[in-house]
Amino acid sequence: MLLHPQAILLLLAGITSPAASQTPPSLINALVASGASQFASIIQSDSEVLSLYLSDRVTTVFAPIDSCVGDSPLQERDLSASQRRAAAFQSARGTTTLETASRSLPGSSLETNDEAPLLDGRGQRIVIDTRPLNATSPTKRWASSAILRRQVNGTAQSLLRISSGLGKTTNVIKGDIPYDGGIIHITDSYFTMPQSLSATSQATGQTAFAQQLSLSNTTSTLDTTHSVTVFLPSNAAFSSFPNSTAPQQLVSDHVVPGTVSYLPDLRDGSVLTTQRGETLAISVRAGRYYVNGGLITQANLVLENGVAHVVDRVSLCLNCATKTQVLKPTPAPPATAAASSVSMSSIGLLGVLVYYVGKMVLA
Repeated sequence: MLLHPQAILLLLAGITSPAASQTPPSLINALVASGASQFASIIQSDSEVLSLYLSDRVTTVFAPIDSCVGDSPLQERDLSASQRRAAAFQSARGTTTLETASRSLPGSSLETNDEAPLLDGRGQRIVIDTRPLNATSPTKRWASSAILRRQVNGTAQSLLRISSGLGKTTNVIKGDIPYDGGIIHITDSYFTMPQSLSATSQATGQTAFAQQLSLSNTTSTLDTTHSVTVFLPSNAAFSSFPNSTAPQQLVSDHVVPGTVSYLPDLRDGSVLTTQRGETLAISVRAGRYYVNGGLITQANLVLENGVAHVVDRVSLCLNCATKTQVLKPTPAPPATAAASSVSMSSIGLLGVLVYYVGKMVLA
């Protein structure tokens, strides 16, 4: 039986329409449909930013939801240099889905399109943190979906928790939205732009370390040093530390130059070398991260020139006559009673043996 031409057209339309409907929308249309129309307007307001977002350098977009941006229209058609950097900071160079981002512990870092001169031309990074909220006391269930998805303000689920500048956290509340150039994740706020070591120390409450920077006259130097990892002793740690160490020496023992080690880069047994040549050993115990025995209590404070981690210890030096090691290694556990008993028994038997051998020789 021959089909009528109109029937053939309808059949072809039925075959092709599902494929056509699966074509991802453009970036702007996808943002508007997902509740990020204000961010879409910001992107469109500046030709430089729009060109970036339409290029292959952007494959993952972190778009703030309208409710956190506000409804006031843009008064200018061109963004300032700092606004362009902030817009570029919201985009990543690799495609990252919720599944791939949540797969590893303690998380991963993503390179954004905010080019950072103090990172030697590399893009500034954001850090996905897949640890539980109480990172100083994790449980065996920390990688479960129930842990990775928590309530934010009692309304929206946090699908990913992301650290940016000043230790601020942004939550992905809607993810894996396809567009014709990649993936969109809707967030509950903008990422916070990274700042200097001194500004970050002050803003995150580590004022004692900031004071040491000032006393050592190293504030400006360390703020502009390329690619550093810094371990910031907390104020509580300083308050219990009989500080007789020169400020410059103390600061240099907490700064690791030439490397940027976010928490996902720190491995159990790895070793870092400080500015003064001291050795810092990393250990991971029950999901907690230690640096020469000092517990990292707040990780991934993204800096303009690297990253900082807060530690709970400023220990006495191991050998004050020659050099100071500020972060002290964890002491070995004491011998057990059973081990002590065996040791004493061995000594007793040896003494008896020596006694009888002596008598035989004298005889």
